[in-house]
Amino acid sequence: MKKNLITVLILAISIINLVFNILLIFVFMPSTTKTNKLITDIAKVLDIELASMNANGELEFDVADLSEFRLEQGNPINLADDGSGKSHVLQYGVAINLNTKAQDYSKVESSLTSSTALLYDLTRDIIAKYTYAQVNDVEVQRQIKEEILTTLKETFATECIYSVSFYNWVAQ
Repeated sequence: MKKNLITVLILAISIINLVFNILLIFVFMPSTTKTNKLITDIAKVLDIELASMNANGELEFDVADLSEFRLEQGNPINLADDGSGKSHVLQYGVAINLNTKAQDYSKVESSLTSSTALLYDLTRDIIAKYTYAQVNDVEVQRQIKEEILTTLKETFATECIYSVSFYNWVAQ
């Protein structure tokens, strides 16, 4: 009789275990499916980005595909006060490099042409935060370029803008 009771007890525990497993499958399956779909979508986006990059992680395109949009030298910009009591100014020109193979190239180029005052304001606001000593530092100049590049990409909502360069950079 003890053997039958143990067998029935094992059978009951097995059935309870089976019910719990079935319950777990029906509870977690929808969320697992959604997670798998999300991971697949992310992987597709990463594949698209990786397909357009070379082995060094940089976007692939030919330098011949770059077009330069120049902002001629504007009025001098007053630099931030460095505590010396002297006023310092910066005279510069900006060249914005555009990728001509980008889908929105013509739209961005016409937007840049029609909004030069906005471009001067954006660059002036960024550069005016720095002092004379800072604008003469090459690392800070790179930082300023990156800040201007990020601001331009956000303002014009594009990846067509490849880089920003300065010319006639003179601080006094």
